[in-house]
Amino acid sequence: MKIEEALNRAMPDIARRLLNELVIIAPVDTGRLRNSIKVKVTNEGLLIWMVDYGKYVCFGRNPRVITPVNKKALAFKKGGKTIIVKKVKQGAVRPNPFIRNTLQNKLRGIIVEELMKEIK
Repeated sequence: MKIEEALNRAMPDIARRLLNELVIIAPVDTGRLRNSIKVKVTNEGLLIWMVDYGKYVCFGRNPRVITPVNKKALAFKKGGKTIIVKKVKQGAVRPNPFIRNTLQNKLRGIIVEELMKEIK
């Protein structure tokens, strides 16, 4: 029972250190993904979440074509100019499994270190 109690006490520090590792290794374009990463302690364990498009960064995405649903065209700004088009082709996104890699390579060590602090 002592280990379970120590783990419960260590969970906030484990979550904080895991968050730090994820933020360090997260790919950065605008910084929005990195800044959105959160790690929360729950009754079931640790919960990791981020902006919705994080799933495409982690798992990748096939190429696709975006077409308007409720309008006749799509409009967006690029270089200060408004561009209007009937469709947009988006290329594939290669997966960057930074969360899985962090969990596999860092989490065990973080847990052991934080448990050792609580048990002593």
